[in-house]
Amino acid sequence: MNLESLKQKLKPQLEKFDLVGEVVYIHRPSAVDLLKCDTMASTLVYCVKDENGDPIFSETDVEGRINVGAIDFMHQKVLFEAIQKLTQSADVVDEIEKK
Repeated sequence: MNLESLKQKLKPQLEKFDLVGEVVYIHRPSAVDLLKCDTMASTLVYCVKDENGDPIFSETDVEGRINVGAIDFMHQKVLFEAIQKLTQSADVVDEIEKK
């Protein structure tokens, strides 16, 4: 068994998402981050990445990242709802697999 290969397959999958003409990548929270995603802002910090899988948002001013508190609420809402849809689609797949 190749544990490294399995580990990569078990990570949350990045999904392309168009945000105001720029491509970002969103994913469902990982198990370790799930409890940290208790606000819209923290969910964006943990679940929105760049093409390399690195976070693009932070909750403070950090070099190389965007302070999530400085962006328009409507952009936050659009991203948050897209992440929620990924989570809901996982629930549907789980229900189908159980049947």
